This record gives sequence, structure tokens and C-alpha cells, in this order.
Amino acid sequence: MYKASVRAAMRFAVKKLNEGDPSLFLRLARPDAAIAFPGENTWSTMFRPTHKHRGRHVTHDGIEECRAFADRFVAEGVQFEIEDIVVNGPPWNTRIALRVQSFIPGAAEGDDVYNNRAVAWLETCWGRLVAWEDYEDTERVAAWDRTRGADIATAIATE
Repeated sequence: MYKASVRAAMRFAVKKLNEGDPSLFLRLARPDAAIAFPGENTWSTMFRPTHKHRGRHVTHDGIEECRAFADRFVAEGVQFEIEDIVVNGPPWNTRIALRVQSFIPGAAEGDDVYNNRAVAWLETCWGRLVAWEDYEDTERVAAWDRTRGADIATAIATE
């Protein structure tokens, strides 16, 4: 029953995000929530340069940086289509994997401005989001940055 409830909550939160409202994800996040977004791109370097090592590199630390990340998803028009949700662990240490198609729809059906596939790995404690780590084709993200003339160096807000 718990896992089914978590899957339903994730579907609803993604639906709200697709509608332009990231507030549910943000309300679920703890104040010290963190996001790890891989690669060399303007998403991963919004607040600090990337570091390549075996461990998780936190690219967005704390609720305000997570809010900036979510607001950018909404502003860019990124949509998510969930393919699968896997939930494991007890309520005090729940791990959630969302396999999604991420895309920005174009003017014509199937003519996406941007598209990618990703797995979002979420860690929660008693229903509160602690960590979010993305696994996706970061070359597609960097290529999309280049098509928009985005500059990674200027995307770093603070060092």
C-alpha cells in the first residue's frame, strides 16, 4: 500500500510540474534537499562548477537552489512522460526511481524542440525529499545548450 501511495504521489507531482507548478515537489523537499545533475551544461553549472569523481556531485544545494532549478524547468517548458516508477525501502529511507521521457514539445506533434530519456533517483525520509540525482544523456543537454547559444561559464551564479 505504501509503495502504491508513493507512486501515485509522484505521478501527481509530475503532472503538476508539467502544468507549470513545481510547488508540490518543493513542498515535499526538506530545506537541505540537494540535486545532482550530471555533465557540463548550464543546468549542472547554475551555481557551481562541476567536479568529476565517483561520488555524487551536488549541483543544487538547499531549497532555494532547488527552487531555481524547478523554476527553470517550468520556464523552459520541459515536460515529463513517466514510463515507470520503482519504489523501495521503508518510509524513513525510501528510494524512488522515475524512468521518464523529458522533452520540450515543438509546434507539430512529434517535432520536439528538445528530447531526452532519464532516470531520476529520489531519496526520501518520512515523505520528505532529501536528494534527487538525474541519470540522462548529458550530451543531448549540452547540444541543446549550444543550439540556444548558452554559455556554461556565464551560467554559474556563484562560485
